[in-house]
Amino acid sequence: MRIITFLMTFLRTLFTYLLGAIGVIILLSPVIILLLLPKQLRPYKIIFYLLYLFYKLCVYALLMPIEITGNPDLIKLPSIIVSNHQSSLDIAILGMLCKGKKHLWLVLERYKDKFILGFFIRKLFITVNQESEIQAARSLIKAIKTIINDPQYLIIFPEGGRFTDGKVHQFFEGFAIIAKKTGYPVIPIYMENNYRIYPPYTFLIYYNKIKVKIAEPIYMNPQETNDQFSKRIHNWFEKQTK
Repeated sequence: MRIITFLMTFLRTLFTYLLGAIGVIILLSPVIILLLLPKQLRPYKIIFYLLYLFYKLCVYALLMPIEITGNPDLIKLPSIIVSNHQSSLDIAILGMLCKGKKHLWLVLERYKDKFILGFFIRKLFITVNQESEIQAARSLIKAIKTIINDPQYLIIFPEGGRFTDGKVHQFFEGFAIIAKKTGYPVIPIYMENNYRIYPPYTFLIYYNKIKVKIAEPIYMNPQETNDQFSKRIHNWFEKQTK
């Protein structure tokens, strides 16, 4: 029985990687070419639509059942998407939920030098250096200016890393600062099983149901401090784990 389960897992993994490779060739190659154009000439609607198709392909290529609780139509522009982080699968799911609309990721700085991924980060997104308060503050200011001048989704993993214990860890308050400065709502999205499906630093993809819970948009009250708002959002995530 264990051998059969392993073979099924292995074959499903190969199938997923194969479709992912096809997606890179067919969908991401044109994006790379378009991103080489000067900023003012880039057709961002096409770029983000192709990214959406790639995200969707990655999710459905897993051949896993998907359960979405909440209304995806509540994810409207402009807003700040805040999610827990367990796996690189999180990226594909959140990107898919953006439905081809322009979005900006806040990404840890160490990823900007990664092969291929680093190219997209440098061209489209903003990196954050957690080890330097000054540089982190500059990244937040840049993000605020970007989404005010060009309203779009801002996607943040406020835990600042991936965790595979099924718990929601302490949040950095950057998203609260951005919410206060922009007035944009925060949309919490909790993903339950991704660390079981595709744990960090593994090759195999394990069978499990993809579970996504989407909250209604939450606005920061004028009298709330960054810490209070951050804790209010964190409390919502903690309730989803029980």
